[in-house]
Amino acid sequence: MTVTGQYSGFLLAFAATAMFSTKSIFIKWAYQYGVDTTTLLTWRMIFSAPIYAVILLLLWRQQPIAKQDKSSLLPVIALGILGYYGASWLDLAGLNYITAHFERLVLYTYPIFVLIINAVLNKRPFNRAEVIALSVVYTGLFGIFGFDLQRLGQEVLWGSLLVLASAICFAGYVVGSQQYSRRIGSKYFTCIGMLAASAAICLHFLIYHDLAQLNQPVEVLWIALAIAIVATVLPSFLMNAAIARIGGNKTAILGSSAPVITTLFAVGFLGEVFTWVHALGMFLVLLGISLLSKAKAT
Repeated sequence: MTVTGQYSGFLLAFAATAMFSTKSIFIKWAYQYGVDTTTLLTWRMIFSAPIYAVILLLLWRQQPIAKQDKSSLLPVIALGILGYYGASWLDLAGLNYITAHFERLVLYTYPIFVLIINAVLNKRPFNRAEVIALSVVYTGLFGIFGFDLQRLGQEVLWGSLLVLASAICFAGYVVGSQQYSRRIGSKYFTCIGMLAASAAICLHFLIYHDLAQLNQPVEVLWIALAIAIVATVLPSFLMNAAIARIGGNKTAILGSSAPVITTLFAVGFLGEVFTWVHALGMFLVLLGISLLSKAKAT
């Protein structure tokens, strides 16, 4: 890999991380217009699903899924519903009650639940380094949680639980995706999962909402389009391109800046309060996740 290729890889990874980090900001903006969680998520999928459908069609024409791998389709659909419907809905719902920067920190703890799920499946106890890392992460989270609970009230508890449930769902998706993404390819896996989630979200909307509720202010539609393109489709491809250039480990390191970027956006564009308590809590969460990554590598 040339130096130019390395630089382009780092730029792609940073751009993808920054784009992913805008999602919470766009959602907070949309909520100011009175749109509910399910309607906003439905519009997001209406805008993004056709793109994934076209990509899936192109992939199929280029290289159809092998006959022996078609048995993986049902698990891939289930994982897509878990990760892109379940986790996404819970995350968006939680943002009704907590700040964007705290939401990003709570969601960022999903590697902890990946560790727990793998430990349970493999019947492996935690080692000392992992316990220390977990303690550091949750010290930071509980510090911010306690501060915001006093400042914003009981809604913080409900919002935190929703986003925590989102992190658990996403961790389950990550654990399951390791096997099936390799089997059918990451592009097939992403497209099928997103389309399955889109169908689930639309079904959710039709069960609990009237079609008239899709009639939203034009500002909400523009924001939903931005969430679909800027915070979903584009960064997913940029991230894949970055991994191809600099590898998964370096891309993940740059991805760890997501909570910091979200905080900068939240304070700058939403005017959210950010105190020394939040700064210390964020530092502890990032430190704990870093320690956890090192513990897993040893």
